Amino acid sequence: MPDLTETLLGILEKNFGIDRTEMTPASTLADLEIGSLARAELALILRDDLGVTMTENDVPEHSTVHDVAALVASRLPASRLAADGRPSASDRS
Repeated sequence: MPDLTETLLGILEKNFGIDRTEMTPASTLADLEIGSLARAELALILRDDLGVTMTENDVPEHSTVHDVAALVASRLPASRLAADGRPSASDRS
């Protein structure tokens, strides 16, 4: 799921101003100072950008970037996946 993880890292960088060099797939949302309001905003961004339905409760502060990417992958509509299971080119940030 590296491409989806990269997509998520790009979303965090673009929308929350977090330097990409400060994030890894093992970074928790708490490590990145993503609080409950920011998690709610992240859920809205994921809905708008990728068509994934979730709330801030689905991504607790102890979730890692990898955990969130895995959750997104499990909820990503089939129509948004390329043949290889990655987000389609139009969905990549």
